Amino acid sequence: MFAQLRKTRQRLGRDGENAACELLRCRGMEILARNWRCRAGELDIVALDGSQIVFVEVKTMRYRKGFSPAANLSARQRRRNGNAGKVYMRALDIRDRSARFDLVEATFRGPFLISLVRHPDYLPQLAARAAE
Repeated sequence: MFAQLRKTRQRLGRDGENAACELLRCRGMEILARNWRCRAGELDIVALDGSQIVFVEVKTMRYRKGFSPAANLSARQRRRNGNAGKVYMRALDIRDRSARFDLVEATFRGPFLISLVRHPDYLPQLAARAAE
């Protein structure tokens, strides 16, 4: 029973990330990586917006009145995302580009209700100096 529930939640998360990728492509971004992992954490989506690297955290949930997927983004996860972003910039030796963190909220209500929060205040800032 729990294994089935876990698979259902994983499928919902994967579908939310797929919808997020489509949204980003429609906005002219190029997807560079998905589920990029390192010791510091995992980056859901890494995209290129013009010349800027964009680390996108995707939060997906089923519709519940009064709840936002972003509420599930903990301070610990924000720190891990920031550290993983720095590792990504170093690993690929990216020094000439700035970077930012965006958030995609995907709420499943039949079709996905999806929104992009560009550079939200509660996600860490990251500039090219992260490669230092």
